[in-house]
Amino acid sequence: MKQFHLKKTPQQNKINYQIDYKSVLNEQQLSAVTSKSKRLLILAGAGTGKTKTLTYKVARLIESGIPPEQIVLLTFTRRAAKNMLDRATKILDERCQYIQGGTFHSFCTQILRKYSFYIGYNNGFSILDNSDSMDLIQHVRSSFNIKHSLQRFPAKRRLAKLFSLHKNKQLDIRVLLQLHYPKFLVHEKDIIKLFNAYESYKAKHHIMDFDDLLFNTEKLFLEYPEILERVSSTCKHVLVDEFQDTNKIQSILCEYFSSFHKNLTVVGDDAQSIYAFRGSDHKNILSFANRCTNTELIKLEENYRSSPEILDVANAILKQSSKLFEKKLFTNRESSDLPALIKAIDDKEEAEFISQLVLNLREHQIAFKEVAILFRNARDSFTLELALQSKNVPFKKFGGQKFTEAVHIKDMLAHIRVLNNPNDTVAWQRILMLIEGVGPKTAEDLFLWIQQVQSKKERVSSVDSTNWFSDSEWMNKSYYNGLSRLGKCLVEASKFDKWNDSLPLIIDYYLPICHGLYDNAQKREEDIAVLLQIANSYQDVQSFLTDLVLDPITDTVIDTLESKEEESPLTLSTIHSSKGLEWKHVIIMQCLDGIIPSTFSFNQDDTLDEELRLLYVAATRAQKMLYFTYPRTSYRQREGDYLTKASRFLDPITSNLEPWELVHDTLSYNSKSKIDQSLIE
Repeated sequence: MKQFHLKKTPQQNKINYQIDYKSVLNEQQLSAVTSKSKRLLILAGAGTGKTKTLTYKVARLIESGIPPEQIVLLTFTRRAAKNMLDRATKILDERCQYIQGGTFHSFCTQILRKYSFYIGYNNGFSILDNSDSMDLIQHVRSSFNIKHSLQRFPAKRRLAKLFSLHKNKQLDIRVLLQLHYPKFLVHEKDIIKLFNAYESYKAKHHIMDFDDLLFNTEKLFLEYPEILERVSSTCKHVLVDEFQDTNKIQSILCEYFSSFHKNLTVVGDDAQSIYAFRGSDHKNILSFANRCTNTELIKLEENYRSSPEILDVANAILKQSSKLFEKKLFTNRESSDLPALIKAIDDKEEAEFISQLVLNLREHQIAFKEVAILFRNARDSFTLELALQSKNVPFKKFGGQKFTEAVHIKDMLAHIRVLNNPNDTVAWQRILMLIEGVGPKTAEDLFLWIQQVQSKKERVSSVDSTNWFSDSEWMNKSYYNGLSRLGKCLVEASKFDKWNDSLPLIIDYYLPICHGLYDNAQKREEDIAVLLQIANSYQDVQSFLTDLVLDPITDTVIDTLESKEEESPLTLSTIHSSKGLEWKHVIIMQCLDGIIPSTFSFNQDDTLDEELRLLYVAATRAQKMLYFTYPRTSYRQREGDYLTKASRFLDPITSNLEPWELVHDTLSYNSKSKIDQSLIE
């Protein structure tokens, strides 16, 4: 093939940038923002201004003449994307709000809503959240009548995880069973049969789970290259945040989205890749530069968050890994005390120390909200929670129930989903089983009957409410009246021109059911009122349902009403949930071998390395002071008390830590380890 080389036309007019990039960015950040490389990897250590750099990169592209609607910004939470676009708008102008993107799942959903009919789905397909996926797996299993009374069959939660790993890691189910669930290898054939049936069922009923949103987008691109070209031609610059958290399919999609213009910038930190349990693969960021020879690598290493002493600990943690990019965090911030190492007698003393330390800090004007206690697993904080409650210390534990996981909210959403997609069997199953006298088998029979009554018509509204249940001789009278009320509600609700005008009707139908089934019904009503308020801000039902599934609200009214405090609460959080956040004082508790690192990682190098990265993430959340605590003895059911062993990750960093002695008369600190005034100013 002959080549004709196009010479670059010199710019006629020099661009007059509104923003003085040199004055607001350090040298490394400026290099990343002004880089003209088509393929760019920005390796951003913890606290080095990753978000700031990406924000200014977006602004620079727009100032350079790139239409904002041709810039795609992909993140892992919609909140992070909105935060970046809001910041870019403040430093530049409103053009930044027209940038494409959001989360991988939401961007793929936008594409599928336009083109899913090419791969056999209607554009109103339903999206299952994790609990819905598990329920559907259980439903499909019962239809196969898979029973294993002699040998335990995997529960629906484990099956859902197995199926997701199978797709995201692209490993055979047999391989995954051998690696993670060898005791279930005996059921391999039935598990594979169940997976295939689950996939077929979703496609037949126009339903997708989270993984399908990604894989069906890839399928669309592979089967219809002209659609790939059409989509990628609108993506002149693709920027990806937190690239270390991508899984294999997300990494592939980045290449697809940028395939037309070849402009791909990824930002991340290999040392903060901690989500392998979700299928993420830190090799994506490690191999990114190797996959294309013209990739430029820029490192951000100046930390703006933590004291030098905390960074010394962070760097010492990273030195224990041989599988990461070489980098060394540094800072120009003022020095503070050495991070503390506290060895308690047992779990109870560890909890007592932490609770008293928090109160001591408060006396020195360190508010509860400026302190976080981090732990490897949610169960690790149970003893601490009792100690905090006994001292009336308000706290918020992260990792709890989300708004859309509350049963009454799921009930309401199921009614809305049925109106949007009458083929959504999971939603039908839920709303039918709310009727007294209807169990799983009856609900399945009723759904099949409803499909027949609809006579292949597209909407529930096409069925006249007067004859919905005319053929009712076979029905049990115990649930006939409940079915009649449901039928009337759905038919009447479908007649409204504006979708959210139907919600008061659904609420009126549902509230008596809610009061009959659940405690705290009054508080649940307040949750439903919040749901109505949210729904009224959406023009179309698909956007509403999609956003609630892909970017669920964290708290319920029930949670917040049970504990109203004038003072902002202390933060208790798993390390995974703390990523991206920061506090003045951070306490990492239960630093034990078998907890961090987890026992399951001892014989697997890759998993052990991720546990090390997890400790690094925890340590780099701290601004002023960092504490590591662990008990010398602990307790196991049936075994009683036993001697523990400190985390193996602590041994190489002890020279960077100061031991604290717990003195039992007042639980104070020795003279060398008392709280220094410099930590609280």
